[in-house]
Amino acid sequence: MTTSSSPRLTALAGLALLAAALSACTLPKGLGLPIQNGNYAPDVNLKGDQRRAYEQDLEACQKQIIAAYGDRQTSNNAITDLRQCLIHKGYVLLS
Repeated sequence: MTTSSSPRLTALAGLALLAAALSACTLPKGLGLPIQNGNYAPDVNLKGDQRRAYEQDLEACQKQIIAAYGDRQTSNNAITDLRQCLIHKGYVLLS
């Protein structure tokens, strides 16, 4: 006799694991970034002053995106332009 968990329970467990994994890739809350909805801002593995400099650069890029796109700031073009802004500031972004 073998036991198996229900497919629904397995799916829920999988979704919980996915949500936990994705939340580990987000920026800390309360940074004061203009765009808070949508976690498309690339995270970096920086500490201390370098991390603060990145957050300031990200904020500056987000302000440019808001000025250019207004309420369409989470569109694909806006996301691409945000990443391009960070690249112009010297960051190397993966995928």
